Amino acid sequence: MDHSESRPAGRPRDADADDRIIDAALAEYAAHGRAGYSLNGVARRAGVGKSSIYLRWRDKETLLVDAVHARADAPEVDTGTLEGDLLAVYSWLLQHFLTEAGWVAVRIAVDGAAEDATWAAPERVGAQHAMVLNQLWARATARGEIPGPDDSRVRIATRMMYGDLLLRAMVDRPQLAALDEAGRAEESRFVVAMLLRMLGR
Repeated sequence: MDHSESRPAGRPRDADADDRIIDAALAEYAAHGRAGYSLNGVARRAGVGKSSIYLRWRDKETLLVDAVHARADAPEVDTGTLEGDLLAVYSWLLQHFLTEAGWVAVRIAVDGAAEDATWAAPERVGAQHAMVLNQLWARATARGEIPGPDDSRVRIATRMMYGDLLLRAMVDRPQLAALDEAGRAEESRFVVAMLLRMLGR
């Protein structure tokens, strides 16, 4: 992952240290949430000095956002149909929220709802998910499958899909994790079918 916007120029690259720090940041936040997340804890988990982190990231929030994005593996989806795109994106998000990075994204969203409005991490983490969904709606609009991304039904469908995934990641996480690939595919088809009906498809 390229952290060129997050770190000062000129430091030697050490991809192994980058990966250890990223994984340590996710583990630290997953364990402690915003209140207990600290660079001291990240440094201990990663086996590096805190100065090594500051050489790469300007602050703990930037590190956290980069860590979630680095492990999210956002897809470039273009199946040619709205149904296919929704299935691909919902399936990706469902799988993503079962990973440690996905769980951290959920915790950030929950923490953000209870924290002051100056904390930018929830919006910055959600921007990656929003980008994938915005591209999906733009393609569907170009194909004439929906009136446009600002249509009220599209906005409601977006909230329902994302809200369903967040809620299930918080409440049904063990049950979702127990599903095999076929089970997750069935879950995805069921939700997408409801979304398509809502969109008049």
